[in-house]
Amino acid sequence: MSYYMMAYMGGSPFGSLLAGSLAPVLGAPGTVMLCGVGCVAGAVWFWFQIPKLRPIIRPIYEQLGILPVVPVVVAEEEN
Repeated sequence: MSYYMMAYMGGSPFGSLLAGSLAPVLGAPGTVMLCGVGCVAGAVWFWFQIPKLRPIIRPIYEQLGILPVVPVVVAEEEN
């Protein structure tokens, strides 16, 4: 929770400072558009990182009982 609060409460002033310094240059609509594009770009980047995070997070969730443990079945070769 402390990391969340630090990111939420600590990130807002920096974002406001950035938007305030861009507003005289780009105007209010341009600043809002640029910040929106930055948010969408961050979301897309995170979306592509999910497959890399899944193998790391799943065992933790299984250990905590959040997700059920799925047994791995190895197929036998037929001769």
